[in-house]
Amino acid sequence: MKSETLISRNVNGINFYKSSLLTGVLGTTTLLVSGAVNISNLDPSSQKETGMSRSKPNIIVIMADDLGYGDLGGYYGGQANTPNLNRLAQEGMLFTDFHSNGPMCSPTRAALLTGRYQQRLGIESALPTDWDSRGIGSDENKNEITMAQYLSEAGYVTGIFGKWHLGKHQSGNPVFHGFDEFRGLTCGCSDYFSKIDRNGYRDWWHNDKPDFQKGYITEIITDNSINFITANKNKPFFLYVAHLAIHFPWQGPEDGNLETRGEGEDFTSNYPGSQSKLSPHPPEKVPSTVIEMIETLDKSVGRIMESLKDQELDRNTLVFFTSDNGGYLNYNGDVWPDVGSNGPLRGQKAQVYEGGHRVPAIAWWPGHIPALSVSGQTVMTFDLLPTFLELLEIKFPSPCGPNAIDGVSILPLLLEGESLAPRTLFWRMWDSGTAVRRGRWKLVIPGKDRKPELYDLEKDIGESNDLAFQYPKIISELEAELDNWEKDVKKR
Repeated sequence: MKSETLISRNVNGINFYKSSLLTGVLGTTTLLVSGAVNISNLDPSSQKETGMSRSKPNIIVIMADDLGYGDLGGYYGGQANTPNLNRLAQEGMLFTDFHSNGPMCSPTRAALLTGRYQQRLGIESALPTDWDSRGIGSDENKNEITMAQYLSEAGYVTGIFGKWHLGKHQSGNPVFHGFDEFRGLTCGCSDYFSKIDRNGYRDWWHNDKPDFQKGYITEIITDNSINFITANKNKPFFLYVAHLAIHFPWQGPEDGNLETRGEGEDFTSNYPGSQSKLSPHPPEKVPSTVIEMIETLDKSVGRIMESLKDQELDRNTLVFFTSDNGGYLNYNGDVWPDVGSNGPLRGQKAQVYEGGHRVPAIAWWPGHIPALSVSGQTVMTFDLLPTFLELLEIKFPSPCGPNAIDGVSILPLLLEGESLAPRTLFWRMWDSGTAVRRGRWKLVIPGKDRKPELYDLEKDIGESNDLAFQYPKIISELEAELDNWEKDVKKR
């Protein structure tokens, strides 16, 4: 059943949500502005533990790439079979109103690691693919503090496996920004088998040295993550599993026999063919290939969770799964007409409509986060860092200082189902537009010199009914907040 149908259902009652999570089917219209629905009291086996110490829990962030709101099977209504992510949601908290900080890769990753609007770092779009790209390693960003640095100071072993995309230059390498170990790619995309980027360069590293690993990237990332867990099972660790999937090139795990990128060649074409950056498959094969990629991603999550249980770490590990932005519905117009799904949402990756930044998200921590929980609170990627700081009782940077955090801790939401305080949130994507969210209202300015649009997301999740003319006062208020925000983030 497609997510458009699931999410448009008008269903009520706590028993529906319990049965939905148990069966893997979720309609979310009635959850969009609600608080967390904690239904663990209906199931005695899922009650929170009270005797377990919260000191030094392991933390794992699993970030998918370009995974749309309607791509996952089960609760989000997609066609892919995702039993492991379904089980993760059954045992934890599912979010229906979680947003990436940006509608593209690098901005969200910068916000994740710093807890700050990416505009403060000058990272508002995907970083370029050349080796001079410093990103987070630039002189302007030398005083930024990353999640890995905060946790390292608190005694954690830190590792990242997969996609970095915060600077290809040596100065931007993860090991110079708080990570003890890095295996993966530094740029935005790579052939899943040859590990060659779109400019024809090999891009697979162990720390700051090239180190090729044979195999399919999603599976290699998983292997490296499990090895890290095993090696550090007796220490508190922070693991950032930064998947490339389902970013292009759209290649499934069995596609190694097809044409792959070769060293020294150019792979920047937006069209099908041997130089395409997008896929070795013809356009009509892409949707089924993307489903294969999603299902392989789901298997990766399952393997990591199984490893935690094998090492008896599952009840002392907080896991958060999400995506760096919404998915592509199509690419280059009708050339690649069908890619993924954002369910009932308007827009896609690189746009500030909901489809560009409302993404799947699940939090899991047995005995602490009540099972079968559903939250309709509006949460952003940059909320994860302050959540971890509060959990570990790490001192926050001064709210008036150069590292002031923009996100808020969602720890009370995760553990107690408490609602978040009202706030206004912002998205800006170079020439693709700007958006402001305050409660049910969303202001969208879809590009330079374009008229503002206003949507009531409580009634119109698909942003199809522009209410700008009916509510000019709300437009003015949100535009004023946007103006103040832009002045604030411009300060470097």
